[in-house]
Amino acid sequence: MSTNNHYHIAIVGPADTVSGFRALGVQSFPATSPTEALTELRKIKQINADETSPETYAVVCVIDDVLAGVDQNEYAKVIAGALPAVVVLPGPAGASGVAVERLRLLAQKAVGSAII
Repeated sequence: MSTNNHYHIAIVGPADTVSGFRALGVQSFPATSPTEALTELRKIKQINADETSPETYAVVCVIDDVLAGVDQNEYAKVIAGALPAVVVLPGPAGASGVAVERLRLLAQKAVGSAII
């Protein structure tokens, strides 16, 4: 991870959804499937790990539509670590429930029973 204090924001999701965020200075990473989303998240993690990279992503937003059906164990491995923080956002059609399901699994793991 670079030692600069200039952090960036990225967004992963369908190209037609994430492209508008570029006007706000957000780097977009197009993905239309869970596999593509995981690939893009891995790419972002590699950029952060590269000491010579001028970019470090502090926050990565992921449109929840592309996470539908993702392998939760693989997803957990990819988003592990302090940076970047991964935030799941609803798509244009509204929330698909991926974020709530992820929260339910995390709560169940922490508490030992389903509370959500």
